[in-house]
Amino acid sequence: MKGINRVQTGIKGLDKMLSGGLISERPYILSGPPGSGKTTLGMQFLLEGIKQGERVLFVALEEPVNEVKYNMTSLDLNLKGLDILDANSDIRRYEPTPVMEISSKSKVQKMWDLPDTIRKTSRFKSTVVSVHSLQNTLKQEFKRAGYKRIVIDSLTALKYFCMVGEEDIYLQSFLRFLSESKVTSLLTVETPENYGLTPEIFLARGEIRLNKTWEKGQIKRWISVEKIRGSEHEEKVYPIEIRKGEGVVVLDKNI
Repeated sequence: MKGINRVQTGIKGLDKMLSGGLISERPYILSGPPGSGKTTLGMQFLLEGIKQGERVLFVALEEPVNEVKYNMTSLDLNLKGLDILDANSDIRRYEPTPVMEISSKSKVQKMWDLPDTIRKTSRFKSTVVSVHSLQNTLKQEFKRAGYKRIVIDSLTALKYFCMVGEEDIYLQSFLRFLSESKVTSLLTVETPENYGLTPEIFLARGEIRLNKTWEKGQIKRWISVEKIRGSEHEEKVYPIEIRKGEGVVVLDKNI
């Protein structure tokens, strides 16, 4: 479609499926079971932004940031220029301790400069994450750094820790905030085996879905574009591989 500002994902086959890329400045869901390639695809999306001269941000809500760095460098992905926000909640402890929200403590770091060890929980203060505190932190960072792309890994963790009982209201508010901030965002979602329409899928502007299965003793992965509002997209399902030095690759003989 003409007149649409597209954002390329950095994955040639996926951009073809998306009729040239994602519509810019909108939030999208990247869903799939554990090990399907969500974090890797998200990183490729951000690294493509760096190639385009954009500021990009990875928000870690699920894995310790040192493990994210190790997993990506093991694939030989160049992480220089990529910013990361450690938004992992500290484990809740039985004894009462003062609580510090993420907005008052966490700082954006360069992925390449991260230490190799996990951030330790303070003996006297615990860091917790709420949708409100994360939103305030991102608002400050968007204003400071002018980010154009963001990956939130994962929305599942954010819902688990922060949205219990009022998921729909928080989700709608958070996704609207991302849209109003004029960033193109991918939010990863862990999917169970029988995965249907959920509030985040309904509220987001589109969904890219990854899947995996075992076939003859080997893992088989594939990708589909479930929906993209306001744009044509490929409705076929394509096999993918995760390759060292490349990341997620869509297997299509016509690409």
